[in-house]
Amino acid sequence: MPFELTVQVLINALIETPSSNYLIDGFPRALDQALHFETVCCEAQSVLYFNVPEDICIERCLERAKTSGRTDDNQATIQRRY
Repeated sequence: MPFELTVQVLINALIETPSSNYLIDGFPRALDQALHFETVCCEAQSVLYFNVPEDICIERCLERAKTSGRTDDNQATIQRRY
C-alpha cells in the first residue's frame, strides 16, 4: 500500500474518533509514512521506544502467533523485521 494511502486511512480514523491525544500502535512502519504524516497532519508529540532484547521480542511475537491468525507471524519474518 502506498505510504500516502496508509497515512490517509490513519487520518480518516483519527477524524472519526476525535480526541486530544492518541496512541498509535505500530505506526509508522517506515520513514516515508512518518514524514508524510507530519507534513499533512501534525508532528508527533511523543514517541515510545521499548528497548527489549531481540530474543525476548521474537519470543513474544511467536507467542502472539499462536492466536493472531496472521500468516506473517513466523520466525523468519519476525527476525527480518527486527
